[in-house]
Amino acid sequence: VLAFVACLAQLAGAMNLPFLPLYAWTGLWTAGILFASSVTSASNLVKYLTRFTDEIFSVLISTIFVVEAVSDIGRTFSSPASTFTKALMTLMCATVTFGTATVLKGLRNTVYFTKAIRTNLSNFAPTIGVVCASLVARWARIVHGPE
Repeated sequence: VLAFVACLAQLAGAMNLPFLPLYAWTGLWTAGILFASSVTSASNLVKYLTRFTDEIFSVLISTIFVVEAVSDIGRTFSSPASTFTKALMTLMCATVTFGTATVLKGLRNTVYFTKAIRTNLSNFAPTIGVVCASLVARWARIVHGPE
């Protein structure tokens, strides 16, 4: 949903349209399509959707998030209002988040800890990665002061 709203906001900006009326009309059209689908029992068609369709949609959403993250980091480096230290800190936080999440996600297939602990750490890997990066950023701010 977040990716869709972000894309809709970008579309509204690119087409010089007010966002809230566009968002409202999009919601009304979606409600109408869902109503028509429910009246005609279109949900019976779901059995024809394959795992491939689900995976393609997952790749699309993941790609949108990765592109947005990389472009935000790039904008931090190229922004005249940002210092080089702030840009490096942004890159470091992104790297700590990705690295921690990747390592913890792979923990599921190791022999360390019990199966329940490995499963929980693996399931919450992205959240733990964000918390670790936030703690690193907070530590840097305490030690070096705000900008």
